[in-house]
Amino acid sequence: MENLEQHDLLLATQPSNSVREYSDPIPCDILIDIFSRVPGWSIARFRCVSKYWGSILRRPDFTELFLTKSLARPRILFAMEVGKELLFFSSPQPQNPADNSTLLATRYKRFPKKIPYGITPPLYGLLLLRGDALVCNPFTGESITLPEMKTRTYIDRSFFGYDPINKQFKVLCKTYGSHDSHCVLTLGSSGKDSWRYIQSNPHYSLYGRTRINGEICINGLLYYEAQVEESKCIIVSFDLSSEKFGYIKIDQEILGGTLINYKGNLGALVRHENEFVLWVLEEDAGNHKWCKRISVPLSLLDENGNYLHFVGMAGAGEIVFLPHRARSQFFYIVYYNIERKTFTRVIIQGFEELKDPFITPRIFLDYVENMRLL
Repeated sequence: MENLEQHDLLLATQPSNSVREYSDPIPCDILIDIFSRVPGWSIARFRCVSKYWGSILRRPDFTELFLTKSLARPRILFAMEVGKELLFFSSPQPQNPADNSTLLATRYKRFPKKIPYGITPPLYGLLLLRGDALVCNPFTGESITLPEMKTRTYIDRSFFGYDPINKQFKVLCKTYGSHDSHCVLTLGSSGKDSWRYIQSNPHYSLYGRTRINGEICINGLLYYEAQVEESKCIIVSFDLSSEKFGYIKIDQEILGGTLINYKGNLGALVRHENEFVLWVLEEDAGNHKWCKRISVPLSLLDENGNYLHFVGMAGAGEIVFLPHRARSQFFYIVYYNIERKTFTRVIIQGFEELKDPFITPRIFLDYVENMRLL
């Protein structure tokens, strides 16, 4: 297989006329197997080698195979604004990283957009840029603009989710104006994409005054904080398959926490002065209950005296931090292993081209590369 892979890469570097003269193409199933093993950044270049290769790399079965393999090797996505451009980088996401190990972040295509006021967490390789109403795929460099509302309705806030049952991406919006309600857009649905209004109990988005940080989509359920009365806040769960809303009470213990995916369950990581407390939502006979799982004593500073900012929790159950860079000579992130109670520093290289050592990116964990064309 290694020889075939090298032969394939050699063809990719030959002039286009020599490829067209290649009279006995490699069988399709072998090419698909080879393409699924090469680095993702090579795929876009391989599409240009020949029409034959391009047709294979656009096949739905190859896209599905590539995504399946990407899910098994999640990456870290970095988003940053440089000048008037939005840059995306990604690096492998280490499993059981060694201290002071080094990862290389590679850059994707440039987006001529400034970072909007909100970037949703990526799902199966796609994400929503709220301010520009764009859904984009950093890996392919493609994006689509969401359609406008037909009525005089305005978007109050939007959320991005993925329905794993029907394999559909959806955008949920809270609207106001002539229709003060919620609406849903299914991407890639039959016919032209259009907004649909759905039934919901009245609840309102929160800006700058949330008591629970973040939003998250877990197994087809989208979770976010909202307000149902003047002073009553809840966590909304939106089923992306049935398009039905559910409501979860907020326990006082999780106030100030951040919503996380804890091994497939909704969790909240709450930081106190010198500890992190992990709470996990459990369901018993239709009732929701927040259960304390673990309390982790942690200092606010790493061994170099840098203040640690919480980034998220990786799929392996490790807490990830980003140190304040003003006192750092190089860029790194910090993993904290809950079971071993150990810190691990992982150096990230690849940002040297930016020429500004203090640009701090937005970091998203468990990112997967997706060949899906928008």
